[in-house]
Amino acid sequence: MRVLHVLPSLDQNYGGPLRAVLDLSARARSFGLESEIVGVGKFRVPDNPFPAALVHSLPLGFPARYRYSREMSRWLYSNLARFDGVVLHGMWLHPGAAVSRICTNLRKRFAYFPHGMLEPWSVFGQGRWKAAKKMLYWTLQERSIVKRASAVLYTTERERKLAQQTFSVANESYIVVPYGIDLSIRFAATPANPKLLQPSSARVALFLSRVHPKKNLAFLIEAWAKARLGPEWRLVIAGPAEDRYAANLRGLIRGRGLENQISLVGPVAGVDKSYLLHRAQWFILPSSQENFGIAVLEAIAAGCPVAVSDKVYVADFFHERSEVLPLNMDSWVSFLRERMTDESHRDVVTALDRERVLPRFEINTVARAWAEELSAVFSS
Repeated sequence: MRVLHVLPSLDQNYGGPLRAVLDLSARARSFGLESEIVGVGKFRVPDNPFPAALVHSLPLGFPARYRYSREMSRWLYSNLARFDGVVLHGMWLHPGAAVSRICTNLRKRFAYFPHGMLEPWSVFGQGRWKAAKKMLYWTLQERSIVKRASAVLYTTERERKLAQQTFSVANESYIVVPYGIDLSIRFAATPANPKLLQPSSARVALFLSRVHPKKNLAFLIEAWAKARLGPEWRLVIAGPAEDRYAANLRGLIRGRGLENQISLVGPVAGVDKSYLLHRAQWFILPSSQENFGIAVLEAIAAGCPVAVSDKVYVADFFHERSEVLPLNMDSWVSFLRERMTDESHRDVVTALDRERVLPRFEINTVARAWAEELSAVFSS
């Protein structure tokens, strides 16, 4: 079975499912699923596990925000005959329209993977203007794409149920397949970037994700200020960010007098990422919406306990004593001030999360299910 994955971006800093698709595609080859990936823009993924020759980069055109590429349709018409089916990742963008139209014309099956973009927060939680645009686009285009798809893919059952609250998703053929991680993450005693090295006396809380307003970093900084932690505690915010948003966060940090405790370090990968995950006492993710949360699993695999909001869907699989917090200030201040600083509590949460969460997300187990489910969709 040979499958084509179509993504709106091939740059890991853009966010989205790129790295998960690469990891699963690499592992799924052992289970009979051969994959190739095509996307818009330059291919930028540190430590890529997937054969680079099987990733096809198409030039980005105008409008760039729509991820338009004039070459997309031509490439698809020239290459789709080589594949048994197509997985369309993401929505609201030009690649989706191109895939739907051309697959229909060539009678090629495709699956639709919205990656959380069908949920109420994604549609209605970012302002009236964006909501109005998405409602119009759904009516004119996206609804027909969903109807044409052979199946709709979700990473969790919660994501699937929430999608039905936003729109009446006509396609009743669906698959729930999570992401997976390599549990043998290697320990890095020192970072490649010396600026990331933390003093031995420091106790570190780590945010590691795309630095975006939906991650609620302004909320986290405010909670940190209210918790009044000792000077040994540091909050490291790692991940790609738009310049304006990063500047706003730095201004907030200065305004709270927290320059010595909170730092934005930019995107990290490889040795630097491994170092931070193993060096941190806690991993923190207070997102407004996170349809999965693969970095959360990576932290647990590294032996770092996690505290996440109840809007991070992978938390559905956590232990009842895990740190899954509502998005209110008192709850987060209480955690930061009391339980985050408690070493015995840290040890308990670490052990429970590793025991309860990790086995079901081991990457070979997930890759086998990924291969079996996609093979079933495109061979039926």
